Amino acid sequence: MIQEFNQLMDYIEKNLTEEITGQEISKIVGLSDYHFKRMFSYMAGMSLNEYIKNRRLSVANVELINGVKVTDIAYKYVYQSIEGFSRAFRDWCGFLPSEVTKNKIQ
Repeated sequence: MIQEFNQLMDYIEKNLTEEITGQEISKIVGLSDYHFKRMFSYMAGMSLNEYIKNRRLSVANVELINGVKVTDIAYKYVYQSIEGFSRAFRDWCGFLPSEVTKNKIQ
């Protein structure tokens, strides 16, 4: 099971800019989406969706510091709008994306 878990983590890292579905997760780990998400929550202390969101926002933070436009980042990391990305980003770290870009906050 640890090997499958590690394969999933590699898959997530390689596909942060794509929609990650329960079917794909089930194929990788060999369990139903429901059972794996419960197990992941128990092992990681957060839901799988929360983990994926945190990883996307963490990588987006680095890109903001490097000068990538907020609009480009929002759509790259599967957000439906710039406002949705900005709200999620602010909830995640306490700063707006524009503040991170301007002040190079990490």
